Amino acid sequence: MQAESSAVTTRRVNIVLSEKAHAELNRLSNESKRSMTELVRLSLGLMKMALEETKLGNRIVVTTAEGRVLKEIILPD
Repeated sequence: MQAESSAVTTRRVNIVLSEKAHAELNRLSNESKRSMTELVRLSLGLMKMALEETKLGNRIVVTTAEGRVLKEIILPD
């Protein structure tokens, strides 16, 4: 009987960022104590959720703890 592999296949991606974008990614990495790779993966997950919800006609908002809407996140077309 063969053991099933639980290894995750990964792919390397090179991206080009402006100095400003790279500095922001680096700052967020330090502030969140996450690697740049982790931040990109997290961002992809958030973007996926945002696209799915907006396709369903839902809104993405930032609220206070009491539920008052502070900001609405609108994705560009």
